[in-house]
Order: sequence, then C-alpha cells, then structure tokens
Amino acid sequence: MADLQLNVTWDKGDNSSANITPATTPSASEGGPFSTVNPHLEAYAIWYWYVHGYLSLVICAFGILTNALNVLILTRGTMRTPINTILTAIAICDLITMSSYIPFVSHFYIECGLEATSRKYSYGWTVYMAVHSNVSQTTHACSLWLAVFMAILRYVYLQTKKCCSVRHAVVICLCVAVNWCCFMVPNYILTAIKEVNYNNQTMYRLNEPAIGSDTPSSLAVTAFWLIAVLGKLVPCLLISIFIGLLLKKLHESAARRKRLFANAENRSGRGSSAARKKGGGASRTARHQCTTTMLLVIIVMYIVTEIPQVFVIIMSAMSMDFFQNVYMLLADTLDMIALINNAINFVLYCTMSQQFREHLLVVRACTGAVGGGGGGGAQSTRFGKKTYHSVEQSGANTHTNNDNGLCVTMTTEKSISHV
Repeated sequence: MADLQLNVTWDKGDNSSANITPATTPSASEGGPFSTVNPHLEAYAIWYWYVHGYLSLVICAFGILTNALNVLILTRGTMRTPINTILTAIAICDLITMSSYIPFVSHFYIECGLEATSRKYSYGWTVYMAVHSNVSQTTHACSLWLAVFMAILRYVYLQTKKCCSVRHAVVICLCVAVNWCCFMVPNYILTAIKEVNYNNQTMYRLNEPAIGSDTPSSLAVTAFWLIAVLGKLVPCLLISIFIGLLLKKLHESAARRKRLFANAENRSGRGSSAARKKGGGASRTARHQCTTTMLLVIIVMYIVTEIPQVFVIIMSAMSMDFFQNVYMLLADTLDMIALINNAINFVLYCTMSQQFREHLLVVRACTGAVGGGGGGGAQSTRFGKKTYHSVEQSGANTHTNNDNGLCVTMTTEKSISHV
C-alpha cells in the first residue's frame, strides 16, 4: 500500500505521533520549502487518521466480496479468455491485499490509538506488520504489471486480430508473480525487527526505510529503486503509452463503424446480403469498442492511483524534508486511493459489461437454487430459467441443467473481453 511502498519494512505508524507533530519531527535540513510541517496538512492528517481505520474496513469488506465474485464469474467456462484470465489474476492480487489489510488496520488504527504503546507494537503485531507490508507490496506491484500486460494484449488484438491462448495468459500471470517475488528479495532481506524502549515501555519496531536513514546501505537503496522505478515509474509509463495507442484505435474504430453504418444504410433499400454483412461487422466493431473502452477505464484508474504515489516517492527521494513533513501526512490518503482502486473493478464490470451482468444473474440464480429447498428450490429454479431466458434474448445460447438444484451454463457468447 502507499504507506509501505517506499520500503515495506518500515511502518509509518511506528512513529505516527511524531510524524504528525512538528515539535518532535526533526527536519533533515534547515530552511527549504518543506522544512516545516504545514499546519493545515497536519490538521487534516490527524483528522483523517481517526477516519481511515473505519473507512478502510468498509472498503476492504466490499472489495473482498466483489473480488471474490469477480474470480467466480471470470473463471466460469464460458468466460475463460486471455484478457479475463489476467482480470482474474488482478482480482486475486487485490483480494490478497485487502484481506491482509483488514487485521492491520483493525489493530493499528481502531483497537489502538495514535500514541505508540507496547500493546500497539508488540512483537507479534510487529511481525504481522512486516509480513503484511511485504505481501501487499508484492501483490500491488503484480496487479500493476498485470494491467500493463492486459493493455498490451488488447492493443495487439486490435492491431492484428490475434491473441494468445488462455494457457499463455496463465503463464504470463505466473511469470509476473515469480519475477516480482524475485525483485522483492532485497526488501525481504531488509525486513528486520528491533526492540526499543519508548516512554519506559518495551516495543518492537521495523527498521527504517532507505530514504528514512541518513546512511542507507547499498542493499536498501537497491530495494528502494527497484520498487520506485520497476514497481511504479516504468509500468506507469508503459500504461500511459498504451492508453494513447488504445485511444487511437478507438478513434479509428469509431470512424470505421460510421462508414459501415453509412454503407449499410445506402444498400439496405436493395436488400443486399452485403448490407447485412456490413451491419454485422458494425455490430462486432461496436462490441469490441465497448470492451476496449471498459479496459481503458480500468487502466486509467491505475494511472490515477499510481501517479500521485510516483510523484511523492520521487520527491521523498530528493528531499528528506518532503518525506517527513509531507509524504508521511499523506500516506493514509494514498492508501485509501489504492484500496478504492482495488475494490472498484466489480462496479466497472457491472456498469460497462452486459455479459458480466448476465453471468452475475446466473450465479445468483445458481446460489438460490443450491440454498433453497422444497418450494424455495423450485422458486429459485424458476428464477434461474428466467435469468437464462434473458441471456438468450441478449444473444447468448444458454442451456440449463437443474439436477440437484445446480445450474450449469453453456453459452456461445464471448466474455466481457470478447477475445
């Protein structure tokens, strides 16, 4: 998450009271634009700290439920496509991130106050903090790079009308996960817990990040730049490039679709079969355009989430004052932006993909059929038939098998990716 991405072995909460109190936060240098804490930013940070815990629980609970639904729907037999495979991997990464975040925020933000105490920083919870920070760093970076490959695959498909197989997409997802585990090895090695005494209390703290130390080791600097450059800057640049390329393809597709409709209208009076063929081509073009638009929105959400983090990371590397007096006060807000991005894909799918909505209704019908018994089961089955009927009306050839209250679907309609 945002507060752990500069070096995941250090928790901003370790010195949370110091971080938001200018009197106890020494500046790295005298003078300079960030040498003192902005009182308005400090007041906002203190206020939001008390809101962040409860708001995070709501967002994470929603995100865990919706990402589980994403995985369930996108892995259905008729939804298995290369793009949907990557979307499934992204949902799994987000699911892990938010599942790890709930215990963290429950203890450090809700059960314990802002002040550092031995209960808040016990050995067990400090170990959990270290594990959570490393896990969230790895899954977050994997999710970002998966979005990059999703943009690449979509562009290649629009350009060549060819796409890799589902098996190759699975290999891509596994390679991303393995590579990022390797890139995170320096950070894993740096993870260390130390015993300290504070206000006559024994606590356990994580070691400082590379930019939080006056004399960072070469390994710490390597770990920092791996995360900052390979985990943030490079994928953001690649996503930005492919956003431009996909927008160009959308523009070309819209112009082509307009020409197809014009030709179809000109020939419709003569009942030409070519006109019907052109109309079918326009329909396919519109479907692909909707899919590309949806994927673009998902990718843009990553840019909106990551660009502020890239900026504060670079500024923190350039100025210790910025890290102490600006970044540490905005870390919770950056965390919340990242959590919202992790939880929002389900909303985008439901809003922009008719096929996803149809399969969601089918899953709901199946759940009702399994959970109901007797008359309730018959009612759920009838609802399931209505659901499948609506799917058929929308263009999918669907069959049901209600044996033992289970629903099995077979449809020729392609998934939300249409690839």
